[in-house]
Amino acid sequence: MHHLPRLVRASALALLLTTLFACSHPAATADSPPQPAAPLAAAGDKLAPPAAPTAPTTASLPGPGVAESATPAEPTAAAPSAAPSTPASAATATSPDALPPLPKGTVVLHVGDSMADALGKDLKRELEALGVKNVLKAKEATYIPQWAGFSMGFPGLVASHNPDLVIVTLGGNEVGMPDPTQRAEQVKKIVATIGDRPCLWIAPPLWGPHTGILEVIRQNCAPCVYVDTNQLIPDLERLGDHVHPTLPERKRWAKFMIGWLRQHRDPAGKRPWDMLPGAGG
Repeated sequence: MHHLPRLVRASALALLLTTLFACSHPAATADSPPQPAAPLAAAGDKLAPPAAPTAPTTASLPGPGVAESATPAEPTAAAPSAAPSTPASAATATSPDALPPLPKGTVVLHVGDSMADALGKDLKRELEALGVKNVLKAKEATYIPQWAGFSMGFPGLVASHNPDLVIVTLGGNEVGMPDPTQRAEQVKKIVATIGDRPCLWIAPPLWGPHTGILEVIRQNCAPCVYVDTNQLIPDLERLGDHVHPTLPERKRWAKFMIGWLRQHRDPAGKRPWDMLPGAGG
């Protein structure tokens, strides 16, 4: 090599140095992994906890025509339901216990014919069980004029018992009168004898054709409250005579009237047996 020219020796040295440098530093290739964007955690560092999975949304139960969710919701504890609110009027209409009690210690006088007896015996038991004194004076085959006069002693009954409420059940024996308007003045006379105290005229339950006596009573018994049995309890079963209610039906009639009294009595009235406006029919 000492005999080579200086230029050749210099070129050979340069080539040798280039080869040695390439072997110690290989070039990056397309298969080299990319460098991380951020350095990995050093030993001893705490890794960030993985993100908590999102809880599934609880869906309401599907209503009519709504399909259920494909992913069932997690069961949840049912919230306590609020107590249903019942309007006072509804409670009054459906619950007898919500109605005001009947006035204890008062006196009820009930007069009339055999229909008064049919209703009155069980009604007397019901009233007296509730602390209301009841006086029943009934006689079969009697008529309105007899009670309007003195033969039945009606004025004396009113004077001696001084009732807080009078109940009249009359008219059943006059259902076939050719001209029932003849009874109008006697009806008014009975009402006048009752005087300034609450009263009810409970119509007898009809059993066949009639000529209008009950309408005459309705038109002339004010200020007594007319109670139309034939509208309120029209399906009373009858005895073999096809006229008077059977014994079980008499009890049902009486219980119905107790309910009617509790519903239509005015607990805020001036007198213990005043009726609410619009009572009767």
